[in-house]
Amino acid sequence: MFYYLTEDRRQAEELLVEVVSPTLGRSVELLRERLLIGTPAECAEKLTRLQAAGVQRVFLWPVEDETSQLVRFHEQVLPQLPS
Repeated sequence: MFYYLTEDRRQAEELLVEVVSPTLGRSVELLRERLLIGTPAECAEKLTRLQAAGVQRVFLWPVEDETSQLVRFHEQVLPQLPS
């Protein structure tokens, strides 16, 4: 699952419209719903819903800034997830 953490909604939207949607050939609306692109809280909420639906594993792939995104995910998303 592609992801990108940002507090800047404009940046998230630009990334979806200019990079992810053209690369994957999918609509922005579909990707906005399914991918983890947004604030750490929004991403944690989506992952919590997936877990509640029975998903046991999610493979993550940062869209950009791989190292800093992995660190941010570890520090800002993981603590918000249920055990």
